[in-house]
Amino acid sequence: MVLELKEITLPNNRKISYIEAGDPLGIPMILLHGLGDSCRSFEGLFEHFPSRIRAIAFTQRGHDGIDLPGMTYKTQDFEADLRQFMNAMGIRKAFILGASSGGFAARKFAARHPKRVLGLILVGVPSALGDKPDIVRTQESTLSRLSDPVSLAFIRSFTEGLFIKPVPVDFLEMMFSESQKVPARVWREASEALLKEKFPDQLHLVKASALIVCGGKDTIASRKDQEKLASAITDARLTVFPQLGHMLYWEDPKNVAKEITTFIDDVWLGPDSAKFEYE
Repeated sequence: MVLELKEITLPNNRKISYIEAGDPLGIPMILLHGLGDSCRSFEGLFEHFPSRIRAIAFTQRGHDGIDLPGMTYKTQDFEADLRQFMNAMGIRKAFILGASSGGFAARKFAARHPKRVLGLILVGVPSALGDKPDIVRTQESTLSRLSDPVSLAFIRSFTEGLFIKPVPVDFLEMMFSESQKVPARVWREASEALLKEKFPDQLHLVKASALIVCGGKDTIASRKDQEKLASAITDARLTVFPQLGHMLYWEDPKNVAKEITTFIDDVWLGPDSAKFEYE
């Protein structure tokens, strides 16, 4: 499934690329990808969402290959882009999904802008990264030293260690190509900023219901780590796919999409229906 790449201009005249599927008048959900990925990271998931969900994913700043002078790559920058994207798209409220490191911006947005969030979905999102020695070593030894052009060998090594079950070769090659667009400065500065994100930070301010999904074989967002994350959010449910890894939405998009859809339906149609708040 290859979706048409669309483009929208933000109020600050920056252009954002995005993909979209589902009924334009359906339940809105915006998906944020992780470091080194692009909006196409979610194409497998999009294939399995019902049409009643309007799924939209945009490529984060810098990940489209455009590294403008003065642009920074901190979590608050990605959070601000989400707000501007929603404004430009005319979306007042939406379910916000963050995958991997994209979850840091998603959860910060949910804490700071509760009236714009119908529900929060975190897929393979660690509680923190700075407390994980292997991640810190990788950032110090490799990510912080990257220079342009970023090698395909690095991208393959970085990506292939993140999933357990086989991923379709054509999809994987597409994602390698997408990752090659990301300038070295984006890798360096975004990874450094992610390590500085604290836990639990402002998670107690998240008012929306939350779904936390992880792979049982994920070494970055382990089950214990995810239980800690779930306990920091007032209304959170945790789902673990025992045989999947960090990129579980690549490994088994059908069942991950089913879990996300069930959560959205429960919140949208539940006793405290987000539908009526949205209208």
